[in-house]
Order: sequence, then structure tokens, then C-alpha cells
Amino acid sequence: MKIFAIIQARKNSLRFKNKVLSRLCELTTLEHVIIRTLRCKLVDVTVIATTERKENDEIAQIGKKWGIEVFRGSEEPLTRFFEVARIYRPEHVIRIKADCPALDSEVVEIAITSHLFKNAHYTTNTLQRTYPLGYDVEIFSYKALEWLYLNSLHPVEREHISLKFEKFCPFPVNHLKCRENFSGLRLTIDYKEDYEVMKVLFENLYSETPFFGFKKVKKFFKECPEIFNLNFHISPNAGVLKDFAKCTQNLERE
Repeated sequence: MKIFAIIQARKNSLRFKNKVLSRLCELTTLEHVIIRTLRCKLVDVTVIATTERKENDEIAQIGKKWGIEVFRGSEEPLTRFFEVARIYRPEHVIRIKADCPALDSEVVEIAITSHLFKNAHYTTNTLQRTYPLGYDVEIFSYKALEWLYLNSLHPVEREHISLKFEKFCPFPVNHLKCRENFSGLRLTIDYKEDYEVMKVLFENLYSETPFFGFKKVKKFFKECPEIFNLNFHISPNAGVLKDFAKCTQNLERE
């Protein structure tokens, strides 16, 4: 197995509860992510990685409904992510976020092609962001993922998986960039405001083009930019900053 996609999903989101099960048109956010990942022709295997908690049974059932494998493991995202890779030993692993229902399979395939052509260990469009939040693509060689697992020591680094590579990456980073800068757009679901934006986006684009891609989104943004003001105030790193603050508070209590 050369290209392996792992969709990490769980229900216990503190910022927007049950976000991966929130509905957009007739499907859940998670189902949109699954379908769009399965449309990536260069991906050999797709797996959902969730926890063993009973509350995540519904996530496992959705995976089985769509005919993909489900792995249940650690509560800690990085550990769970690496546990899957360690079992299957793929050459390359793609990190797919379960809260990004507008994921564009074409963007993922462009990243895969670049990653393989350059024989890269880490390919991303997140460190020098030009794509909207929600179009994130991260591809790791098995060696790079193993390094992350062994060297990410802070609890927040283990929560956000690739955070260590923002500070230090022992491998040359292959950056994927968009021709125009759309880094200010939030097309993910992490807060209630994000969900409101995504509802409008899907209500306008889904019925005509169920697998609408980035080109359609750009056109819609240029026609109705005011829609995207609903969540414009939220920082791309808001979740990471909150987790760092929470971790600091816990240490101070101890």
C-alpha cells in the first residue's frame, strides 16, 4: 500500500459539540468528508480512526456504511494516527480532517502528485497558507510520521499531530501553494459560526454540484463575500491557542 488516507473523527469536540455529525443537506459532515476522500483516485486505502469510547460508535457505523475500514484506538490523536500507520505500514500517509466537508479531491491529488514527484517526506499547504482553512492537505512519509510520534512531547503537540513541524521539521518541507491567497477564508467546522457559513455554502452549491470543488467556492466567494464574514473573526490557530491555554491552566492547578 503506497498512499494511505486516515480520517480522524470523534464526537467530543469542546468548541462545537458533535461537529462531525452536524448535517449539511442530506449527509453528515463526516459523510461528506468520506465521499470526497474516496473520490481521490491516487489514494489506495482510506480508514477512519476513532476512539474506543462508546460515544463514537456512531462514527464507526458511518464508516462501515460507506464500506471503509474503521480503527478504534487511543484518545490521543497523534498516538491513534500512528497506531493505524504502524499496523498497515504504508509508504505515505495523508491526514484528513473530519471537520472539513468541502475537501477538494483535486487539491489532494495535486498534493499527492507533488509529494511523489519530489520524493518528499512532508508535503503541506498549511505552513505557508494560501488555501482556505478546510482545504488542508498534509502528507507524511512513514519515516516522517514516526519521527513526529517519537518527538512530539507536549500534550498539545500530541493533540494537533503535526504542530511540532511548525517549529522544527528535520525533513525538507514541500509546500503546496494556491495561485491566489485565500488564507482568510474558514471552510471548516470548528465553531458554530463555521457551521453557519458551511450551511449557506452547501445550500447554494450542493444541489447543482454535489462534489463542488475549490473553483466553485472561489466563484461563490466573489459573488457573495458577505457570507464569509460570519466566521472571519476567528483566528486559524484559535483551537491550538485554546488548547495551550487549557494545558497551562491545568499545570498551574497542579
